[in-house]
Amino acid sequence: PIERNAVAFDATGNPCLRHGLATNQHAAAQVWASMECRGATTHNCALVPEVSRYQMSRLFLRFDSSPTMADSHVQWLARDDDGAVQAQGIARTDQLAEQAELAPWLGDSSGIVAFVPMAEALALSCKIPGRNVEQMRRAAPYAVEEFITDDISDMHVACATVVRNEPVRCLVAPRDTIHAYLETLAAADITPSYMTADAMALPAQRNSVTALYEGQGTVLLRTFEQAACVDEPNLDATLAAIRDEMEDEEEPAMLVVNAAGAHARRPLAFMSSLVEQVQVDGSSLDYLASVFDEHQAINLLQGDFAVKRRGAGAWKRWRSVAAAVGAWGAIALVLLAARSFWADMRADALRRSAEQLYKDIYQVERVPGNPAIRMRSRMGQTPVQATGFHHLLANLGLSLQDIPGAYELERLTYNDRSGLGADVIVPGYETLATLQDALAERGFVLDVASAEQQDQRTRATLRVVAE
Repeated sequence: PIERNAVAFDATGNPCLRHGLATNQHAAAQVWASMECRGATTHNCALVPEVSRYQMSRLFLRFDSSPTMADSHVQWLARDDDGAVQAQGIARTDQLAEQAELAPWLGDSSGIVAFVPMAEALALSCKIPGRNVEQMRRAAPYAVEEFITDDISDMHVACATVVRNEPVRCLVAPRDTIHAYLETLAAADITPSYMTADAMALPAQRNSVTALYEGQGTVLLRTFEQAACVDEPNLDATLAAIRDEMEDEEEPAMLVVNAAGAHARRPLAFMSSLVEQVQVDGSSLDYLASVFDEHQAINLLQGDFAVKRRGAGAWKRWRSVAAAVGAWGAIALVLLAARSFWADMRADALRRSAEQLYKDIYQVERVPGNPAIRMRSRMGQTPVQATGFHHLLANLGLSLQDIPGAYELERLTYNDRSGLGADVIVPGYETLATLQDALAERGFVLDVASAEQQDQRTRATLRVVAE
């Protein structure tokens, strides 16, 4: 297969097809079609990558062991939108940053999937209590605690889709292990958007099991609810246990991938006639990438490990403009605040002037309520819009703010004859007296229709009208 699309040119600048670039006629035709030219020759060629056509939609990385181990390696594979392998390779974990082919993904988390060894995680399904999805997610660590031997505070629990009254599929892994994988990838400027155990990439359906033989004495197993990495000597016992747990209504099915020789007869322990044997070309990572379904697997990058999206290039270009707009916005807010402060000061000065005028005219010590309303009343004039709904509600709200303690306003009613009705909850009976005085100072009458003690607080039905 073609590992990279390329265009070659001879010494005169004409395009040509370099020998050895393709290993079969179909691959050669793909390269030839990508040139979109005529008259290509096959002599004295210099290979030049066609970057514009080297577009890979997804990068898969697979760790063979913990990155803290000295001989840890990472296998990587790039696939395009059609599923074709564009590039692949393997590198020591500490040399991952030196892989030049990974440049298209550096600094970008979109389209990067990382597989960690199933041996370092635990997949299970359990019932999780909770009245809603959020409560169930918070309770997940306590629900899986009985299945693990380590301290639950050291473990990270990732959940699949959570549905009430249904078992929830979970993937559990040590927090330190996930940190180690992410730090290793970050050192190479790689940020995955999806991380899961390698066995979780296998296809899974209800009442079925998939087995992938890795060729080194280990087998990856996947059912709809569980996944595991099993040594071949323990495979028979594991398959028998899986068969016992499955439903008896219909015969279970099994997909066996890359089993050969005596291994091909091993699924007989599964006691099912619906066993399909499949041999695939390429590496195990190639197969896992081809069948990976992010909706069937469980993403470990949840909660504390959720991916923090980086700013795109367009945002970087507009960052200075946004900063300037933000600065002008801050200046505008300061000006508005100053204007509001000046208006408040001006209103206070006008009120003091009106109160002083009222005291001078009527020779009183204090002005109860609004001096303008009081003066109109003494002069026999009807206050303009004094009994309107908005006016009554505004003064009730201001008076409630003057009372000590917290209050709750539960219901409001209004009509032109009886005024504003309100159901309130206040700290106590004495608070109602304080509220009555506060409204009286504003020129309103408070009538307490009913009041009762309730949970160390007072619930009252009030009626507010203008004097």
